[in-house]
Amino acid sequence: MLKRKIATFAPENRKRVMKRHITHYIFLTFLTLTAALTSGCSSSTKWNDLEFYQVEKLEQLTETLPEEDEPDDYQPLHDNKKREMDVKVDMQFMRSDNDANENVCRLINEQLIEILLKQPSDSTTIDEAVEQYIEDVKAEFRNDDVAQNYYEHLTGRAEYGFENVINYRLVEEVFTGGAHPSTITTILRFNAMTGEFIALDNVFPTSNHAALKDMLLDKLMKDNGVQTLEGLQEKGILEMMDMFVSTNFALRKDSIEFHYNEYDIAPYAYGPSTICLSYEDVQELLGVAYEK
Repeated sequence: MLKRKIATFAPENRKRVMKRHITHYIFLTFLTLTAALTSGCSSSTKWNDLEFYQVEKLEQLTETLPEEDEPDDYQPLHDNKKREMDVKVDMQFMRSDNDANENVCRLINEQLIEILLKQPSDSTTIDEAVEQYIEDVKAEFRNDDVAQNYYEHLTGRAEYGFENVINYRLVEEVFTGGAHPSTITTILRFNAMTGEFIALDNVFPTSNHAALKDMLLDKLMKDNGVQTLEGLQEKGILEMMDMFVSTNFALRKDSIEFHYNEYDIAPYAYGPSTICLSYEDVQELLGVAYEK
């Protein structure tokens, strides 16, 4: 499914990732408010009436840099002086043979298009959104004079989780030049009965976020075999940042998974971190709809 560039963390690439994340957070904030306003809606949709189907497209591009266009400090990595890129989108979308569920599938697919592909959902089909996303990536490549090899891969998968919840996980692998590639995971959640986006505040009331953060920190220390924050910092975790409740979380059948990307709570070399809490552990912190 869809793949999108994962910026390396040279200064210019950090700005790209930060800009992309800011766009995500603004849109997710809007969805949070919408979900809160529409939480009273009901539907006869059954989640096992919904199916996942894949849309996959790969494009590759090779360009030869003309000698007269070479910058003075240009040092090609290969003798042929070619710049190569590929962009791959491999994503699952929703469909149903039951006409009554058509609206639910449409709502979920529209949000996937807008949040993950950065395309307007009201004026494009899924195939058109994928095509335009790829064209946008190709345009960035043509405007970038740094990267010799450039790739962006998006892989999106959906899975059923807690009761009527669909968890959607998008993994972006991106290299745009620099010291190393990067991987960013974005997890979204949808109500399979209504198609509504499920925000953090829908699961954990805002008043419980501080207690949830403390619980995540305790679990992080336990998973790493230490008993103090200083012990984590000695391992390189939370050395340059504070603990926070990740909005990248999945409501799995048996537990709630909180995902932290590279640089969120630890250096790149440490890789992503996952903290899982059972529903029993967070029982007193959950909103009414998610109590077990």
